[in-house]
Amino acid sequence: MKRVLFITCLCVLIMIVSLGRCKGQEGYRQHQEHGESAQPRDIDTLVPEMDAAVELWLFVENYRFITGKMIHLTLQMVWKLGVSVDVELFKEVDLSPFKIEKVTIGERQIFNNDSDFCVITYILSLPDDAEGGVYTVPVFSIPYNDEANKTSGHVQTSPMALKKVPIMVETELDRDVVDIGDRLKYKLIIWHEKYVHILKENMERLNLNPFKLINFSIDEKIEGRLRKTTVEYELSIYELPDQSENFEIPSLPVLYSINREGNAKHKEGAKTAATQKISAPAIPVLINSLLKKIDVPLEGMKGPLVYSQKDKCLRSHLPVILGVVIIIALGANEIRKLVYRLSEAIKERMAMSPLAHAERLEKLINDYNSDAEGDELRRSVVNIDCASRAFLGSLVEASGEVVRSVTTAKLIDIIRDKKLAVEIVGSADNTLKSFDSVIFGEIDKDVIGKAMDGVQEILKEAKKRGYY
Repeated sequence: MKRVLFITCLCVLIMIVSLGRCKGQEGYRQHQEHGESAQPRDIDTLVPEMDAAVELWLFVENYRFITGKMIHLTLQMVWKLGVSVDVELFKEVDLSPFKIEKVTIGERQIFNNDSDFCVITYILSLPDDAEGGVYTVPVFSIPYNDEANKTSGHVQTSPMALKKVPIMVETELDRDVVDIGDRLKYKLIIWHEKYVHILKENMERLNLNPFKLINFSIDEKIEGRLRKTTVEYELSIYELPDQSENFEIPSLPVLYSINREGNAKHKEGAKTAATQKISAPAIPVLINSLLKKIDVPLEGMKGPLVYSQKDKCLRSHLPVILGVVIIIALGANEIRKLVYRLSEAIKERMAMSPLAHAERLEKLINDYNSDAEGDELRRSVVNIDCASRAFLGSLVEASGEVVRSVTTAKLIDIIRDKKLAVEIVGSADNTLKSFDSVIFGEIDKDVIGKAMDGVQEILKEAKKRGYY
């Protein structure tokens, strides 16, 4: 009787489970019909479909920026096949109050089956003396022609708000996977205006748990109109965390105050500025908990091994002789490479000397044709402007990349901070600003003539003072 009852209960249980599975599958099918949990069957469905003929998507690397830092904007244009857009028009847009330092237009690429795309990168800047606050990248539109549908129109971007701030924090970590007992180098780089005071005394007492602080250092430098405070931590960990623990270097607060009245007034009893805080992001760290074990089998005891005289020569003298020969050969090869590198370095140094830049600048001035018009005249001005910047950079040992990428005001600050002669700094300021007005504005031959005189005055004064 008990066996019959057990078999009956087991059959009922199997029927209940079967009904539950059928209902679950039916409910899943109903959800799929209504689109609630249906998964895409084709990878192409993951690509968004375009309704418009052309679309512009604008991205920014960081919505916050600080004095002297360039702003990198990325614009992605997607257009359907059969639509034509003149991409050169992207170089002529007006993004005031921002100044366009450089525009890079990428190659055309495939977006999906019926669309292509390309990436346009803008490098923008604001004047160094611009006030802090929110600035808006303005909207601009680009025309297009839809040859497939015989239509035309304009596509425009969306406005984007960027904020100029007095302080920014960057983090650096030498690696993100460590073993127990390893030393990890973590760095905070704080860029801030000169009127911002960092409370450095709090930086060493920050909570870095579960890390142990091994070493600490802090350094402050002035770069142009900014101060760069670098805080370096040397950390280590001696305990293996639980598998469930989210292991990371915690977010570190940076305390600061703003004192625009100057340190002298601040010390005399002026009202203490309010303390503010900006936080560095937390950084995840992976602990390598894999321990390798190598089992080495023990060998039996052996007696002393006796070598013959021939074996002694082959095993002792011959390897030493071969080693000496190899070292001599390698040494001669390395010396030859060193001599070659030194000669190349001397040639490169001579090419980068102020004298070489001065000779190139004088040649451009002599080749300048004042009767030229339009683009030819503007190209001559651009070449002389670039050569003048390179010459000024060589006088203060600044790299060519720096002098070509910074604004005129920034370049003048650099050569002024390097204690260059006041006459040269003044002439350079007027000359480069004159070139800027011609390159980015209307062509005025009188302004160009005064700028040429300014360049010759710079060369004359530099040679008089023995700079080259």
